[in-house]
Amino acid sequence: MENNAYINRIHQYLSGKMGQAEKSDFEHEMNANEQLANDTKIEEKLLLGISLVGDDDLKKNIASADQHLSAKHFFETGRVVSLQPNRFIMKKLISIAAAAVILIGLVWWGFFRQTTPSADQLFADNFKAEKIRSVALADALTNSGLVDSMTTEDSLLVALKFYNDGKYNEAMVALDTFLVYHPANDTAQFYLAMTHLNESRYARAVELLTPITYSEVSSFKLDAMWYLGLCYFKVEGGFSKAEEIFTQLASTPESKDQQAAKGILRSIGH
Repeated sequence: MENNAYINRIHQYLSGKMGQAEKSDFEHEMNANEQLANDTKIEEKLLLGISLVGDDDLKKNIASADQHLSAKHFFETGRVVSLQPNRFIMKKLISIAAAAVILIGLVWWGFFRQTTPSADQLFADNFKAEKIRSVALADALTNSGLVDSMTTEDSLLVALKFYNDGKYNEAMVALDTFLVYHPANDTAQFYLAMTHLNESRYARAVELLTPITYSEVSSFKLDAMWYLGLCYFKVEGGFSKAEEIFTQLASTPESKDQQAAKGILRSIGH
């Protein structure tokens, strides 16, 4: 049987174009002919790989290459450069080579799509306004009656309510006022930094968060470290400092952001 007829018959079987009787005969033949069975499996895999990437042009290219080689008498026996291959084997080699080119292209494309995220993207993916804690703090202040011992102008409760409502500039004014009377209050210091962070004033947020990260008593220390690291993603030349902070957080089980810090480090190839 000619090789063209041989491969066409395999294609008919794989494409479901055979009648039931012919299909049964072909399958009986495969059971008795190991070479036919192997060739059918190889062709099935090649056709599947080609179909996954949209292969009309590829098929044309393979056919064109085959015609070109035939015109050059590449498949003829008796030539000095010929290793006496048959047409079916050569079509296999051409198809495999074409599939390899596609595979390399897909790997290359996938690799470069998975580039290291930018500093802006890292910030956007990980920044939260930290309102769950501020709402809880506001509720605690309300329940404690602290607001009754202060004027409206210097109330931490008022500042936190502004913050929870997303009124960051109003919260900033209220917190600045509160800190005049209570300069060591770490809650006010932390949320003043967060108001600046929400308003994209990153350098000022760095100034406010840094002292908290050195505190041995502040309950905001680890949170301040997290947001300081994010701040450094937005500050020119701060990437290495951000990496240093997240490395420290990633090894700190007490931090609620430990796993997130590990994720950031993985994303930047640390």
